[in-house]
Amino acid sequence: MRKVLCLLLISCMLLATLVACSGTTLEGDEKGAMIKMGVATLPDTFDPSAYALDADTAKVFSLVYATLTTLNEEGELEASVAEKWGYFYDDIYLEDKMYFDMVETGWSDGRALSADDFVYAWKRILSPASKSPYAPLLYCIKNAKAVKAGDMTSDDLGLVAADDTRIEITFEEGYVNKNGDAVAEQFAEVVASIAFAPLREDKVESNAIWATTVNVSDVLSCGPFFLRSYNVGGNNTERYMEFERNKHYFRNDEEDDILDKAVIPHKIICELNGGTNANGEAVGALEQLAADYKAGSVYYLAEFNPNTYGSASVSTKDALAGYVYYFNLNNKLFEKKEVRAALSMAIDRNEVAKIVGCGAIAATGFVPAGVFDTTSGTSFRSKGGNLYKTTADVEGAKALLKQAGVTSGSFSISYVNESESGVNKAVAEYVASVWGGLGFDVKVSAVDANNTFYVQNLLYGIDAGARNPFDVMAVDLSMSSTNALAYLAPFASGFSGNYVDIRGEEKVDTHLTHYFSEEYNALAEQAVYSSDRAKRAELLHQMESLLVADSPAFALVHYKNSYAISSKLSEVEHYYNGAPNFNRAELEGWRDINKKIEAEEEAKNAAAQQQQNSTEAE
Repeated sequence: MRKVLCLLLISCMLLATLVACSGTTLEGDEKGAMIKMGVATLPDTFDPSAYALDADTAKVFSLVYATLTTLNEEGELEASVAEKWGYFYDDIYLEDKMYFDMVETGWSDGRALSADDFVYAWKRILSPASKSPYAPLLYCIKNAKAVKAGDMTSDDLGLVAADDTRIEITFEEGYVNKNGDAVAEQFAEVVASIAFAPLREDKVESNAIWATTVNVSDVLSCGPFFLRSYNVGGNNTERYMEFERNKHYFRNDEEDDILDKAVIPHKIICELNGGTNANGEAVGALEQLAADYKAGSVYYLAEFNPNTYGSASVSTKDALAGYVYYFNLNNKLFEKKEVRAALSMAIDRNEVAKIVGCGAIAATGFVPAGVFDTTSGTSFRSKGGNLYKTTADVEGAKALLKQAGVTSGSFSISYVNESESGVNKAVAEYVASVWGGLGFDVKVSAVDANNTFYVQNLLYGIDAGARNPFDVMAVDLSMSSTNALAYLAPFASGFSGNYVDIRGEEKVDTHLTHYFSEEYNALAEQAVYSSDRAKRAELLHQMESLLVADSPAFALVHYKNSYAISSKLSEVEHYYNGAPNFNRAELEGWRDINKKIEAEEEAKNAAAQQQQNSTEAE
């Protein structure tokens, strides 16, 4: 679940900092801070539009990718790659149409970032062969749903690059009613999500597994940093990611290559390796990171094991994410909603929050905290009220099971294996014990997050006959979006974002839980095509209430972003989804730190070479 210190990694990079002055060149020892940071885990994919297996992946992406717009820490919409946007006006509304005009910025290989890169990325999400859950957020674009269903081609989509720096979007007829400017702002808020970052078609199309292998040359960056090196470990090798400043980020060829133009840090080295304590005993990576933070060699600590907080001053904010369990409704044991609801109500969500730690709170609804209700600053969660009890209702659960005529059975809970924290396992074992008390035989099963088949076989259940389908699956629901539609629409048929599977005359496009409700589908259809935020919020609250009642899935906790910042590190900002922004960060004593890191690297390389020579001699 929360790849615990993944944040760290971001943190790490951001951390990298240096107090630069205008005119300082990117040469020699004055390139800037080279900061070594620890991370809890490594991302499973660098595809920003993919289903997030970990709630902190978006924070890593914010280092590598840039979006048209962003939401600042207060949830306010700000310009990023797009310097301006708006609705097309004349004396009257001629078209349901808006535009984004982009600034000059570049990819890490020096090629200019173009409007075509955004258009390609969004069309890829809407492809029938795509499995991105973000597709419904683009269905307001003309013909988007028909393109996703395979009834039209991407050429029919109301999305074009008018030139190298202008994107034009035509909405479905009637989507814009009276206030075109308000609709333009709404869509600009939607695409602030990192899922709608641009991609390079030449890289993506030339390698089907470009985002998961990871060959760093395939992962181009249009953000403040690019991935210099990456190692997932194995065979006694270290696990690490190394990020370096993207010198083409918000620069053009005519400008002087000054250090503080856009990003101050030079290089971030993020490692995930254990060590030994004062007694010479082996400790895990999380414990080692906590020790390093206390010792002053880690400057930004985030998303860590509750036991490693120590005396750190911890800050928290909503993460736009939650930890949820999915039922496979093709399993006859879970056919009746009373059974699913009973299993949900038997869990003490406060206890799960304690196990998760890191500031997580017991879920009171399916949509996580931090999501907007209507406008920025309003809370969907507060308006929706408490749809789940945070304490266990075991007797109520037993009564529902008796009513359904299901009081026993065997099944398993699948979860991502994150060996460093063990949180997913601990939660699964707790839930299994609760359900065991209701009369069920429940096993827990770890799935290797580094296995590329995990996404294909579990999250996007295609060709189920070729494998054992899941019974109950633990998933980080991390859409990194302030729009409740992102969390609810995928449960509606035709809005799941999964592959469109055409069987004869029937198109099968359902959520991986296989949930089907005509009432829910009708509500989704209205909500997706409503630009009236108040009306849409009302529909989304109805959808959430129905989803909780039918319980094809249920939320356990809502995440918080918890982080600690060293007194030596300053000027660190955060985006609304909790991702740190270290572009202007300043780290005290970075030059001495660089020298120490370089010395450590030289010693490590020398030892490795000596070991290689010894092996060859034998």
